[in-house]
Amino acid sequence: MIKLPDSLPFVCLIFFLCFLNCSNNCQANQSPGKSAVQEGEKTFQWPDGARAAVCLTYDDGIDGHLDIAAPDLEEVNLRGSFYAQGSSHSLAERMEDWRALVDRGHELGNHSLFHPCIRTMPDGEVREWLRPEYAFENYTVRQIAAELKIANTLLQAVDGKPERTYAYTCSDHLAGGESFVDEIRPLFTAARTGGDNIVADMRTLDIHLVPSWGVVDVSGEAMIDFVKKAEGAGTMAVFMFHGVGGGHNLNVSRESHRKLIAYLNAHRDRIWTGTFAQVMDHVRSERHRLGF
Repeated sequence: MIKLPDSLPFVCLIFFLCFLNCSNNCQANQSPGKSAVQEGEKTFQWPDGARAAVCLTYDDGIDGHLDIAAPDLEEVNLRGSFYAQGSSHSLAERMEDWRALVDRGHELGNHSLFHPCIRTMPDGEVREWLRPEYAFENYTVRQIAAELKIANTLLQAVDGKPERTYAYTCSDHLAGGESFVDEIRPLFTAARTGGDNIVADMRTLDIHLVPSWGVVDVSGEAMIDFVKKAEGAGTMAVFMFHGVGGGHNLNVSRESHRKLIAYLNAHRDRIWTGTFAQVMDHVRSERHRLGF
């Protein structure tokens, strides 16, 4: 009978442990699990660890935007997006002021030439203030696309910028009963509509139909609650202002406007406030990173 060395059990144990280690490494190399990917690599991320984004947008190119809204924003070093139609009296009379507004970091966006809208609403209500020649019922898709191209040229003459975002006039996107959304995609990096809700999912958002809340006679607290909804969802909240402190029939008090701005300024660590163009540039970049 052959006598085995006393050290043999120890040697066998070493070989067994080496076998287990090799086996585990092979399995890991063949099929890496989800744990191999960091959480942040699979989720939509806002800059600097922010939980949500906010865009403050202002329609119709009125004097109050230059004299009230923009100064309120600049007081706390925030910037907004201002959508002026080519027929804006303020744009014609104060073009240098609008040019200076862009030089200070605000965005000047396209709001058409003549501000066409649907004149007769689905519920039968008629927008009496709208002249019939500017009713979308009388437009074609090609006609509104041509108008928006010319408006882009006009605005580039003001601020020198070749890229533009668009705010649908009256949040309407039908011309002669047909959607013109696809027709204008090549003209704009993004477009804002209405809807009165936050963005539900950044991954599936149509960047040429971004929802916004058209605020009229609402409190600062109500607007802050809207921001908190976006923060809870990890998405974005877009505000559509017209008049701030007067100057428009669709108005928000200056006090309410300033209350919202103060909240955004106090919570910069978790809420990113940028122009619509800036935020949508980031959205496109993130979606490309995530493969959407």
